[in-house]
Amino acid sequence: MDAKKTYFGKWVADAWSVFVNELKMISRDGGVMLIFLFAGLVYPPLYHWIYSRGVVEEMPVAVVDLSNGIYSRRYIDKVDASSECDIAFKCLSLEEARQLMAMGKVHGIIFIPEDFDERLEYVEQGVVSTYADMSTFLYYKNLTLATNLVMLDEIHSIQAERYAAAGYVGQDAEQLIEPVQNNSFLKYNPNISFTMFFIYMAMMMILQQVMFYGSSTLAGTLREQGHGFLPQDGRGMGRVVLGRGLAYLLIFVFLGAYGAILVPHLFNMPAQCRWSDILVLQLFYVTDVIFFSFTWSSAIYKRETVLVLLLFVTPIAVFLTGFTWPTSNFPVFWKYVSYVFPSTFGCRAYMTLCNTGSLAAIAPEIRAMTLQTAVYFVLASVAAYIENRFSKSF
Repeated sequence: MDAKKTYFGKWVADAWSVFVNELKMISRDGGVMLIFLFAGLVYPPLYHWIYSRGVVEEMPVAVVDLSNGIYSRRYIDKVDASSECDIAFKCLSLEEARQLMAMGKVHGIIFIPEDFDERLEYVEQGVVSTYADMSTFLYYKNLTLATNLVMLDEIHSIQAERYAAAGYVGQDAEQLIEPVQNNSFLKYNPNISFTMFFIYMAMMMILQQVMFYGSSTLAGTLREQGHGFLPQDGRGMGRVVLGRGLAYLLIFVFLGAYGAILVPHLFNMPAQCRWSDILVLQLFYVTDVIFFSFTWSSAIYKRETVLVLLLFVTPIAVFLTGFTWPTSNFPVFWKYVSYVFPSTFGCRAYMTLCNTGSLAAIAPEIRAMTLQTAVYFVLASVAAYIENRFSKSF
């Protein structure tokens, strides 16, 4: 019994020693403190402020209508009447419209070819081409949304006219055009605000990137200096990893609550869940991110390497969350690659929780993060053990 108590006491003492030592090293490294404090504290409100509106209204658009017929003019009038686009210029050529876009006077171009009305008269497919200013995704979204909604409305109108000419009017025509009426309403994002898609992903991604780059910068610095945080006896790697993890957990639970609870509340971001539910999610996510960072930072031997990884890995991690492309359309290879990053599950869980208000709804993501945490804890411990043994062989 005494031996067990002694072993347990030594285990706790070692973990506590590593915990205190890690906090000291973090506080003494100006670069790491800058990453944690600047990125962790400044980025969340900065992103909310930049994308506070999340929608663009009455975006100036240039139209090139070479058809100049009844259908093309009606199509243009409907686009102009939409809240997304404002027909600011009517041009005679596509080159003229491109010059307006180059000068920043318009952010989109609608091109209607000469045969547009003629093709519709002969019951053929009419083509409308659009060109968007991609300096921001919101311009593309506005132009695409307005032109597509007007196109669907025009299809309905043209069908109604043709059925009326054939003798079908009123309810009979409506049933032929749309046998089953469909009215859609986006409950949690009726304005299709870009903020509602982006901010959830950004807040969780910031935590992962700040943790990984901060801890990797510190690890690279220690290895450059030829010393580190590992015990000299080559044993007890689990307690070393756990002790270091607790130091970062202390910091990142605060940063997680700040970025996912306090800042969204200050900017009036809608959330259907309680703050305590978000905190539960943050505990799972932050723990996962910590051991993920420990595992991959074992390959960092120079401080500057982190900057290269920042540029290379961040776009990939963002893409794999499903924010920019639906996960159902991922190739099998990239679907499996996405399972490497905690952000893949954390971003989805945060968005789902804020929209549904139920922890039960994010149970699959919680299970995935728990499994990731266990795997990365083992891998981080093994990596620390191998590093310690390898360094002693020289």
